[in-house]
Amino acid sequence: MKNDFLSAIAQLAAEKNLPRDVVFEAVEAALTSAYRRDGENAPNIYVRIDPNMGDVRAYRQMSVVDEVEEPAQEISVAEARRYKPDAQSGDVLDFEEKVPENAGRIAAQTAEQVVLQRLREAERDQVFDE
Repeated sequence: MKNDFLSAIAQLAAEKNLPRDVVFEAVEAALTSAYRRDGENAPNIYVRIDPNMGDVRAYRQMSVVDEVEEPAQEISVAEARRYKPDAQSGDVLDFEEKVPENAGRIAAQTAEQVVLQRLREAERDQVFDE
């Protein structure tokens, strides 16, 4: 599966004549959008793909605050110090989340639209640069 994923990205980069990094960024942005749309209270989730292994990892960013008002986006200083001993108010911590097994239909459509849009923009930029 992971090899198929990496080969699909490589093939897409070759077909569009784009650098592999640009395609990875587009896919990461698409997966981020899909997970944000599919998950509840997930405006602070982002996705990273290991370019060598093809591992997809999702992370939730939590802001360290003195008083928690949004539990889905904020963490208290005392709680944050359990994970990072020198955490202070204003810091941002990343926590790895479980990657959703199967995204919904709408999330998949969102991902597809984001990939296509990012690739079109990259192609336009490349033509402009030439």
